[in-house]
Amino acid sequence: MQRVATFMLVKEGMEERYREEHRHVWPEVLEGITRYGIENYSIFMMGRMLFSYFEVEDLDRAMAAADPVNQKWQEHMAPLMDVGSGVQDGSTVCLEEVFHLD
Repeated sequence: MQRVATFMLVKEGMEERYREEHRHVWPEVLEGITRYGIENYSIFMMGRMLFSYFEVEDLDRAMAAADPVNQKWQEHMAPLMDVGSGVQDGSTVCLEEVFHLD
């Protein structure tokens, strides 16, 4: 199982809208996340900074799936973001894991 952490940045003034959107994530997006093997997914927010964490068997395979519903969600969220998830274009900012304790 791969552990993946990413960095994203919300545009100034869009923080509450970002929170609101994630209180109502489309059910098809949630289904797609699990369908492609992503588990234990969280997004943490501090000011405008977002840090996500998830576990996945094969990140390359999950990202190559290019789920069209997830792509629409990313397009829907793009106006809120200074640094988005980058899943579609490969620009995802992944954080280096420097410590882990099971």
